[in-house]
Order: sequence, then structure tokens, then C-alpha cells
Amino acid sequence: MGIASLEIGKKALLAQRFGLDVTSNNIANANTPGYSRRTAVFSEATPHFQNGNFVGTGAVADKLRTYREEFFDKEVRSTVSRNATYEADRNTMTRLEAILNEPSENGLNEVTNKFLNAFDELAIKPENEAQRENILGLAQTLVDRFNITARQINETRSETLNSLSQNVLSANKLIEEIVDLNNGVSASKPLAASDSQSMIDKREEKLEELTKLANVTVTQASNGMVNVYVNGINVVTGPIASKLEVMEQVNSNTGERTAVIANKNANGDIINYISPENGEMKSQLKTYNVTLDDFDTSGGFSVATDLNKFVSNLVKEINGLTQQGFGLDDKSGNPVGRNFFEPGVGNATATTLALSNDVKGKPRDISISSKANEPGNSQIASRIARISDNSTFIDNQTPTEYYSGMVGRVGIMSREAASGYQTTQLVKEQLINQRETIIGVNLDEEAVNLIKFQQAFDAASRVINTTNEMLTTIVNLGR
Repeated sequence: MGIASLEIGKKALLAQRFGLDVTSNNIANANTPGYSRRTAVFSEATPHFQNGNFVGTGAVADKLRTYREEFFDKEVRSTVSRNATYEADRNTMTRLEAILNEPSENGLNEVTNKFLNAFDELAIKPENEAQRENILGLAQTLVDRFNITARQINETRSETLNSLSQNVLSANKLIEEIVDLNNGVSASKPLAASDSQSMIDKREEKLEELTKLANVTVTQASNGMVNVYVNGINVVTGPIASKLEVMEQVNSNTGERTAVIANKNANGDIINYISPENGEMKSQLKTYNVTLDDFDTSGGFSVATDLNKFVSNLVKEINGLTQQGFGLDDKSGNPVGRNFFEPGVGNATATTLALSNDVKGKPRDISISSKANEPGNSQIASRIARISDNSTFIDNQTPTEYYSGMVGRVGIMSREAASGYQTTQLVKEQLINQRETIIGVNLDEEAVNLIKFQQAFDAASRVINTTNEMLTTIVNLGR
């Protein structure tokens, strides 16, 4: 009887000490990001049959319970991914708004209107060389503004591709870390529940970092491993990791450059391509392949393509008129066919736009007369000035209406991205707070547990002391 009590007391000491260790670990990790609290679960030890009854043999701490909930983890991952998409979109649109700089006195719309309106003034005094010099000055300002805007858009696009490449490298690192944690969880799960749960917490932290880059779907395996998918494509299959790589494809017909993310196996062979539905990489692919693509053929909204369309139509309209005109020194014959802007043949772009050598530094050669040897004739100048009121300039719109519509679209997308970011940020914070109420450490509760396990430990110690005294008494009776 005394020996059984000693064994029961020993088991009680071990069990309460385990509970105390678990509680101490919870308190130590109260501020550790991603940590999920644990609880020691006790059960009665297997009783033995004695004198017609089952007699208890104490208690054991048979497992460690965690409060991590896959439902909340899944919802947090989903919201984190959407939030990252909106944040990246917002940053892109904010930068685009700064590049376009509208409305302002130096904006493209204002510069274009000043340039076209100057032809009205020139029409009044077509022989005035100072007015002609002013036209060339305004034209050069127009060229510079379009060139600078195009360069800034191209620089932003290049930076987007670099950021995408960096994010893919980060994603590969996270994928490798998730695979390593998969292996660790699978190996330790049957042996040490505490070690296993620590790796599960770390794995969830890595999954949330990955889903910020590209939305992921996670499935659980019976051995504790997880499989990870991006838009249905495996990137983690238990102990096997895929490798992602950014590749640029060029359309041989249009010259359009498109970025794709290739999914490769361990041998470096391309298995397929992934197209994230959310995350920073989704935003970056859209920005590079559509929004800032100056040869975009997707049919989506492209600032660079629309800007080039504006420039191309403006150049065609003006060159088409000046090619029919005459300069101050053209005395006879057919029109010389001077261009005002370059390129004179093909489509002009915001990048290639330049003053034509036909008129650059040659104000007297600006062809605004409809007839030779009529320096006072300004019919071509008047027709150029009326371009600003041409309702069929592009898509049944005037230049101002078309350009303002493009800028307005950027503004709308910027506001939508900012609103989406604020909304998803609020939802994300709420979900994280809800999850923390379940898996987070409550220091008040843990303080109560400390007292509970301490008192139980003291009581178990008294059981052993009492049993020891009884055994001593029995031994002394035999002397």
C-alpha cells in the first residue's frame, strides 16, 4: 500500500511539473509572434484490480493541447493576400499620379493645350518669326514632357520587374523553409508534441509571409505535413519543393514583353506557369504586363499604351496638315511635305516623339500656309488649332476629353486601391485579434495555472512525505 502511494505521488509530481513547464513556456512566449498557447492534458493512469475493486494509480500528462485553429489561419492568410494586393496597387497608382502630375500647369494636358492654342495666335500674325519661335519652344516643351513621362513610366515598369524578381527569390526561400518544417513536423510528431507544435507555429508564420507574395491554399496530410498551392498549382508537396523563376516572353510580331512566373521541378524543367490571384506578385504582374506595358494587347487599361495612342494621333494629325502646307520662303510648286514631329512615318510614341529636323531651328519653314508664296496665309495654322476641338480625335473624344478620361481612370483605380487597402487592413486586424483571443497567451489565466500547479505539486510532495513516514513507522515496528 505504501509503495503504491509513493508511485502515485511520483506520477503526480511529474504531471504537475509538466503542467508547470507548459505554463512557464506560455508566459515566456506571451509576446512571441505566431506562438499558440498550449495546455497540458492530464488523464488518470490505468487502475489495477485489487480486492474486487479497481484501484487508481495516479495521473499522467499524456498529451499537449494546442489552440491553433486552421479556420482562422486560413481566413488570415486570405485577407493578408488581398491586403497585400491592394497595397501594391495603391503604391503603383500613387506613383503614376505623381508622374502624370495632373491637374497642374506643367501637366501634359495643359502643355498640349498651350501648344495647340498657340497656333491660333500664329494664325493672326503668320509672318511673325517671334510667334513661330514661340511655337517651336512650346513644341519642344511638349516633346520633353512626353519623353520624361514615358521615361518615368518605363523606369517604374523596370523597377516593378526587379521587385517581382526579388519577391520570387523570397518566395523560393519561404518554400524551402516550409518544406524543412514539414520534414521536422513529420519526424517529431510521434515523439515530442512540444517540438512539433513549435514547428507548426513557425510554419504558419512562413505560410503567412508567402501568402503576402502570392495567395496560397493549404491542405493537411495525416503525417503533419502540408501541401501548398498557388492558384491550384503545387509549390510544396510534402517534402518536395518547387522552384519559381521570373521569365520574360517577347512577342515577335508586336515586340510586347510579358513577365511570367515559371514553376520548375528539382531538375530545372518548367512544369507550368503560376498566375497568383492575389498578393504582391499578382499586382506586380498586372502592373508590368498591363498597366505600364506600352505595347499592351490584353485589352486591359494601360496608361503607357493610352499615352502612346494619344501621342500617335496628335503627331498624325499635325504632320498630316503640315505636309500639305508651305513655309514663308516656299515661292512655288507642290507642298514640300515637311513634318512637324518625328517620326514622320509609322506610329509615334511618348518615348520616340521629337521635333522634326524639317522645322527644328527653322521657324520660317513651319508649313502653315495652304498656298505657296502667300506668307499671310494661315489656313493650316487654324486647322491645327482646331484639333483641340476635334470630337473625333480618338474614340469620338477631343484630345482633352481623351486625356482627362485616362487620368481620371488612374484616379479611380488609385481610390479603389486605397479603399480596398483600408478595408482589408481593418478586416485583417479584426481576424488577427479574434485569432489571438483563441491562440494567444492570457497572462492572468497563466498566473492562475501557476498557482494551481504549484499547489498540486506541494500536495503531491506531502503525499510522498506522509507515505514515507508511514513506511518508516512500519519498519520500526519490526525492531
